[in-house]
Amino acid sequence: TQWSLNRLIRFGIARAMSPNTKRPFTDEQTLKELQFFEVLNYLKTFAISESAQHKISKIQPSNSFKNLRIDLLRTKERLDILQRRMAFPALSYEELINEIMFLGKDDGVLTLEGFLRIYSASALINSYLDFFDHNPRFTELIKLFESCYLTLDINASIEKIIDVRQTKNIKDDATPALAKIRHDIRQTRQKINRNFDRELRRLLKEGFLAETHESFIANRRVLSVQSTYKRRVPGSILGTSKTGSLTFIEPKVNEPLSYELDCLLDDERSEMYRILKGLTHTIRHYLPLIEAYQNTLVSFDIINAKARMAANMEATLPSLQNTLTLDWKNAFHPLLRSHNDSLQKKTIPQQLRLNEACRMLVISGPNAGGKSLTLKTFGLLQSMLQAGMLIPVHPDSTACFFDQLYSDIGDNQSIENELSTYSYRLKRMKYFLQIFDAKSILLLDEFGSGSDPELGAALAEVFFNRLAEKNGFAILTTHYSSIKNRATEMEGAINGAMRFDVSSLAPLYELELGLPGSSFTFEVAQKMGIDKQSITEAKKRLGADAKALNGLLG
Repeated sequence: TQWSLNRLIRFGIARAMSPNTKRPFTDEQTLKELQFFEVLNYLKTFAISESAQHKISKIQPSNSFKNLRIDLLRTKERLDILQRRMAFPALSYEELINEIMFLGKDDGVLTLEGFLRIYSASALINSYLDFFDHNPRFTELIKLFESCYLTLDINASIEKIIDVRQTKNIKDDATPALAKIRHDIRQTRQKINRNFDRELRRLLKEGFLAETHESFIANRRVLSVQSTYKRRVPGSILGTSKTGSLTFIEPKVNEPLSYELDCLLDDERSEMYRILKGLTHTIRHYLPLIEAYQNTLVSFDIINAKARMAANMEATLPSLQNTLTLDWKNAFHPLLRSHNDSLQKKTIPQQLRLNEACRMLVISGPNAGGKSLTLKTFGLLQSMLQAGMLIPVHPDSTACFFDQLYSDIGDNQSIENELSTYSYRLKRMKYFLQIFDAKSILLLDEFGSGSDPELGAALAEVFFNRLAEKNGFAILTTHYSSIKNRATEMEGAINGAMRFDVSSLAPLYELELGLPGSSFTFEVAQKMGIDKQSITEAKKRLGADAKALNGLLG
């Protein structure tokens, strides 16, 4: 009824608004900015099955910490097996979706190929269970396979009927009826071949045949007769060559034998269907286990893909902290390093530290010095970690989980909503302030920019204070002296600078914690030949915040 529907809707809304309901970890805009979807596309290349690839494309970072730890530990265990080069069964399988569907129907009959797929899956699962039986330390991977159990009965039943190693076909002795039919087929084919060879020798002597002598049409052995002699060769015409110069004739003496062979082949198909139907009935009892095969292999396919990608990225699992504390050593942006490696170019790793006593990091420095890249490196690696992926940091690093991570990086002007860049960023900041809490982290690039510098700096400082009041975490980049000074004064905040070689005016792309960074405006101007008098006059025009900052920088 409408009353019941309204009640369900209200109940759903109430549950959605319940304080116990966790907000999502992030949004699509943040994942786009951090290039998370590019990592997913890369991860898909390591998966085998379509189901695994489809599930990978749907992966989202999560704040369900218990499940995250399990995924990460399983991936780490699989990576350990890879790196130790242990004798581990290779993952090679075909999905069992159609087989499960037919087994679920009372009148369903599996194909020969379907039984071979089940046979391979059962053998593979058994080999994994045997491996873990001898290597019990891989506890989380063992749990992944706990819905399966070791049994030889499935494959014994299939092996009794199908030659799984050589012919990949039903055995001749699967039933007495099939054995007799196949014996008669062989006998009939032998007679056909004897008759054919006799006719072939006779017609060769008479010069009626083409150079090729014979061919096959519709699985029948036929004579290649020069068309001018076709009326002199008794038999059935089954076809001609493209030019019409050759006529393909089945010798008349073989016509009744070919008919008999067709009947026998039809008998064979009927008997094989009956055999497969009986075998399907036997295997149907194992349907729950075969479903477990499918689900487990797809889940392990994803774990295996994550481990192989981790090996390729030189990624690892840092020590996971229960508190909001992280210390990343030699953190690499994986996509940047892959790109640089292809160019034989060195990639500079980053060092990052955040904890309860240092929750807000203000990064400053010259343009094109790596500030935005540092934000993206942190955001992408944290998102990867909270999507169950290992990350490219030094093994001695420590990491933690956040409830939420959001970013505002780059020019995200909304054409659909006709918002300017600054208006868009203000709207996004309003949302951030609403959802921001002590277990959240924000990544804000060029914090407060996009408007009049003086007004933008004032509003940015207000936002900075509001974020600090909420005791959450933030990494932000800025050129505003007031924000750098505020970070120096504020408890729980720290400045960081992107290193810069003043002598060569070249960025070093390294983050140094403790002091704010300079934009090196005057140094660059002097290097470009601007006279000292102009630079001195410009320095006199600096505001109080800029002068205070210069004092910090020495």
